[in-house]
Amino acid sequence: MSAPSPAPLPNFARAASRRAFLTASALGISAITRVGGAHARAVAANPRTATKPELDGPRTRVALNGRRLIAIGDLHGDFLAMVKSLELAQVIDGNGKWNGGDAVVVQVGDVLDRGDSEIAILRKLRSLAKQAKEAGGDLITMNGNHEIMNVMGDFRYATPGAFEECRRYAEKKRAKENAKEGKGEEASATRGDEDEATAGIRARQQLFKPGGEIAKWLAKQPTVLVVDDGTVFAHAGIDLSHVEYGFERINKEVAMWMEGKTKMPPKQVLESDGVVWTRDYGGKDAGIQYEAQSCRRLASALEGADAKRLVIGHTPQTTGVTSGCKGTVWRVDVGASRGIYGNSAQVIEIIGGKVRVLA
Repeated sequence: MSAPSPAPLPNFARAASRRAFLTASALGISAITRVGGAHARAVAANPRTATKPELDGPRTRVALNGRRLIAIGDLHGDFLAMVKSLELAQVIDGNGKWNGGDAVVVQVGDVLDRGDSEIAILRKLRSLAKQAKEAGGDLITMNGNHEIMNVMGDFRYATPGAFEECRRYAEKKRAKENAKEGKGEEASATRGDEDEATAGIRARQQLFKPGGEIAKWLAKQPTVLVVDDGTVFAHAGIDLSHVEYGFERINKEVAMWMEGKTKMPPKQVLESDGVVWTRDYGGKDAGIQYEAQSCRRLASALEGADAKRLVIGHTPQTTGVTSGCKGTVWRVDVGASRGIYGNSAQVIEIIGGKVRVLA
């Protein structure tokens, strides 16, 4: 999500974020403008082509088989918001271990930015996903617009604490590598000619650039997910053109770009009406006073996808989880991150096609 403009940042944060944005080795705004042209013509030539995902790539479809389905909204670097959301869903115990049995949990993206604990959240969710699998459950983290932005090298919404987390992570990793190689030198992610702030920027660049360690983590995450109870998950929304392009194809092309195998992601994650950017389904908090047109757009997409409902994040809801279009869209970004509103966590539970808000 991209929420209301944050409070003015201190000088360090402004300097760090601006330097990151200007010096990052990723693609930048000029690259976004090049996404049209040949790519758009290729899509138009064969819009219904769907690429099958690799076995180790992001999943596009999940068989529920009668299990509980839980949806969690944007977390934006707030570890406590994640914990509270998982506790509400009753899938972790007091020690932070998975106790959700065979439940299926989907986090709708935007783990990154606006908070200081991004890597900690990603690592915890990855650990819980393994524990869930062992218990017959599932935990799936998706990509939102902020994941796309960071792999593109756009760090404008990264906090000073997030840059520092990247520096510390890189330093600890280097220390482990030195120990493994039998080197006794003290590891440091800081070069002799740079301060810690600059080291944090450089570490973030290396971790998130296409082919970087964390970019490869994100490449395993879906951008669109379909559950066989009729629920479609996308960070911001879908329309019929996304259905026709192919959800598998979107996921595969995002993954290949994040892995550093292609130069650009598909336009479906760059355009203002794309799957991680559109505000059409965000309701009143997105400035939509009359949603009839958006509901027609959604109905067409759901029919094309043979689905019943859409679950999204992206636009923070000031009053908690909301729904629209006669219950065919559910908005689960409640602004729980303290980098947004710091609202009380809420999640939704879907059992047998019935949606219930857990608060």
